[in-house]
Amino acid sequence: MSLFTDPVTWLLLKRNIRFWVSLSIVMSIVIFSVVGPLFTSYKPIDHTTPRLPPLSPGHPFGTDNLGYDVYSSTVYGLRVSLLVGFIAALVATMIGVALGLVAGFKGGLIDQIIDGSTNLLLTIPTIFIMIILGSFYLQTEAVPARYREIINILFLGSIIGVLSWHWTARAVRSQVMALKISDYIIVSKLSGNSDLKIIIRDILPNIASYVLLVFVIQLANGLSTAVTLEFLGIKASDWSLFARVNQWLQMGVLWAGIWWAWLIPGIIIVALITSLYLIVLALDEVFNPRLRKV
Repeated sequence: MSLFTDPVTWLLLKRNIRFWVSLSIVMSIVIFSVVGPLFTSYKPIDHTTPRLPPLSPGHPFGTDNLGYDVYSSTVYGLRVSLLVGFIAALVATMIGVALGLVAGFKGGLIDQIIDGSTNLLLTIPTIFIMIILGSFYLQTEAVPARYREIINILFLGSIIGVLSWHWTARAVRSQVMALKISDYIIVSKLSGNSDLKIIIRDILPNIASYVLLVFVIQLANGLSTAVTLEFLGIKASDWSLFARVNQWLQMGVLWAGIWWAWLIPGIIIVALITSLYLIVLALDEVFNPRLRKV
């Protein structure tokens, strides 16, 4: 029986308060980034009255010392960070799961090649590669202006994902190697099923819960990396949130006492990433029989 159809799994999930609180925070922030622009008439590039505190009329998060609206910068910037993080998580999970399945099931030379690739990525400082590629690509005119933002988001998210799949592949590989010696896999082989059919029909459903955990971890990691790159100036959009936060800090908002310009976006992104990791811990307690609290 799959863990997703196991009644004990769903019972434990319903009882896990940490999971539901964390999920509520994540969904609230995602919804905020989607519908938030509907509640402001400003764009992040619009100038207005400077140094307005939070809860000012028309400026719920206040304005910075140059008159930029912090609320609009936050909601538009969150969209960029979330899209980059989601694309990174999707790419890394797909590559890592696919290679982990093949390496764990086939073994031999294929396993050695994939394992060597994961070892190579483990030794390379990938953040520097992201900075170099981002600096050369995102700041050039190679991308048509009309589609620049969406293409840059796809590019940056894909780069993060392509350089982050290695630990996923290694973890999935170990899961598959344990499963492929199971009786039902041996019976499936003796029945004449192809390797692809065995992987898709017999192995993948049994590690589906683990793949879900991996995706959530990759999403949290992708968001963290995207925020780090934005803070370093590698941004997919002019509206990237923490590129703007870095500008505010360089403009002296700390010394000017405009704490809301950096604190409010910081609290939101920290709450989002922390909640994702707490969801992982909660799901691990539910899916892992050794950690279950019945």
